[in-house]
Amino acid sequence: MSSLETLQKRIKTTTDLRDIVSTMKSLSSVSILQYDQAAVSLKGYRKNIRDGFHALLKCRPIPMQPKPKKGKTLAIVVGSDNGLVGRFNKEILERAQESLLQKGISKQDTLFLTIGKRVAVLAENAKVNLFAKYAISNSIKFVNSLAGTIIMRIYEAMQTQKVTHVEVFYHKREQGTSVSMEKVTLLPFSQKAYQDLKNKPWKTNNVPLVTLPTDILVQELIKEYLMIEVSSALTYSLAAEHHTRMVNMQNAEKNIDERLDAFNQEYQQKRQDSITEELIDVVSGSEAIKKK
Repeated sequence: MSSLETLQKRIKTTTDLRDIVSTMKSLSSVSILQYDQAAVSLKGYRKNIRDGFHALLKCRPIPMQPKPKKGKTLAIVVGSDNGLVGRFNKEILERAQESLLQKGISKQDTLFLTIGKRVAVLAENAKVNLFAKYAISNSIKFVNSLAGTIIMRIYEAMQTQKVTHVEVFYHKREQGTSVSMEKVTLLPFSQKAYQDLKNKPWKTNNVPLVTLPTDILVQELIKEYLMIEVSSALTYSLAAEHHTRMVNMQNAEKNIDERLDAFNQEYQQKRQDSITEELIDVVSGSEAIKKK
């Protein structure tokens, strides 16, 4: 096979690869939009839940629960199912381990709940105490159902594993092109946040009307609070995952374009050299014939 034919095959293969990379970049870009829209809705609902707590505190005295005795910690680590995201999964698992270590929480007193197949594999390789693992769907429709499952496992860990603290670790896409790693303490509730909300004045002179029994309302608000926090972590992480993949695809696309340009230049040069050689052969043959 001639070198020109080899280059033609390389150019075709590289062009096909570029089309695939471009398609993946476009899909990630579209996915980011739906997760951003979901995050805005979740932010509004979080405010409603906070207002519900605020209203309850203003019309009924609800004592803050005493800080629980130190038990085990459940670390919820949100990663990805799919690849092409660089160190996305490795970094979030390392961040969770480092954060727990800095707080003086031993490995023996920590349970891990992973969300995402790839971070689950890393957790198993790290020999952590894996309490549960779940895949994460790329569809926004399944975020709430997964969040509900995670909350049930949180209650189970509290009842069967003596878990008193729950931390969530995930990625969040910031303004621009950066992605940060975030940590949220789900349990126990912040005493400072409780006092701030209790001391915060109500917006109007009308005292909120609450008709449900206090214990039932508190339980329902807590469930909604946990649901909104877990759903938000999943949504932010999915947006960050697609953003990371989109950036990686952009870089890959740039590298492919540079490689394709080099192949095309080499092909044109070899083709020109081939044409020149053919012309020289024709001229040489013509001169030889004339001499005869």
